[in-house]
Amino acid sequence: MAGRARLTKGYLEGFFRAEAERGNVTDPDFLTCRLAVLCAGGGSRADDLRGLAVATARTLPDAAGVTD
Repeated sequence: MAGRARLTKGYLEGFFRAEAERGNVTDPDFLTCRLAVLCAGGGSRADDLRGLAVATARTLPDAAGVTD
């Protein structure tokens, strides 16, 4: 099972990174990490991730170049 989970995580990270690069995100590694944690581990470790959703929600518009 651990091998399958590792493959799935790798696939998700690859997908997130490719989409971040396609969207010209300033820091695709940072965004990839945030999205992977939220998608793969956020539900099981929510108590350790306080504030991650807010920080990620702030990062997404910045990464997309959205301004006020």
